[in-house]
Amino acid sequence: MLAAEKCITYHARTLFRLTRVIFWCLCALATNVALAQQEPICPEPGSANAYPAYADVGSPPNVGIWKKLARLPSGCHLATESPALLSVSIAATFSHDGTVEDLADRLGAVSKTESVKYWSATDDNWRSLVKTASALESENKNSVRSDFTAKEILSGQTLYFAQNDTRSWGINVFSMSKIAASADQLTVISQNVRPVRLGPVKLFGTGDLQSVVFLSRVDSSTWHYYSLSVVKDSALPAPEKSLVNRQAALFRYLSGQQTDREPPLAP
Repeated sequence: MLAAEKCITYHARTLFRLTRVIFWCLCALATNVALAQQEPICPEPGSANAYPAYADVGSPPNVGIWKKLARLPSGCHLATESPALLSVSIAATFSHDGTVEDLADRLGAVSKTESVKYWSATDDNWRSLVKTASALESENKNSVRSDFTAKEILSGQTLYFAQNDTRSWGINVFSMSKIAASADQLTVISQNVRPVRLGPVKLFGTGDLQSVVFLSRVDSSTWHYYSLSVVKDSALPAPEKSLVNRQAALFRYLSGQQTDREPPLAP
């Protein structure tokens, strides 16, 4: 009898979670987020030219959103064989009087992202971005290690980290690698190296979630931040507001801001 009760409980929870995801996706279809009028322009070293343009210090990031983007500009360091389902970019300026090593150290502190909050437009509340997060020795999700150092981030080697993001099941594994760095800039790319699933549903295939972050110094106490996240494909509709708010949460974290500070970028 006990085994039967456990089985019923398991399937009830499965149905509840799948129903919640379907509701989440239907809500995403109803959102009214303005689409960008031109393709993204990722910043080049030493240039302030970007689209969307950088917001001023203290102002909310500027946002660009594209559905079925036909191609990703070569300067963005991401690629897709077919039009990407959804692409989101945010561009901001923030105060930072430290070094590029300090920013690399924040990127490497994977476990600290457990404290990051993002605004859930579906739940109408602040939620934890990830339940658990850890650096890994390899693609093996069980090869947990201490957080990456700034030196490791800046080395250019491919690093791996794991997350449980509370919207999918199990541990998701991602790669991260630096593709450019100097005293005045840092560019890092990331993607999922395993499918992301919700029970029997494969939400995203390997490599379907890609992102690039550009950090560049403006002066001794000011930096530019530009990120582009791409959902190449998905079995379910990709919610624009969710991706915008997750991007905003990571920007706030890397720029040293309170991640759940009002107002949210996409309420």
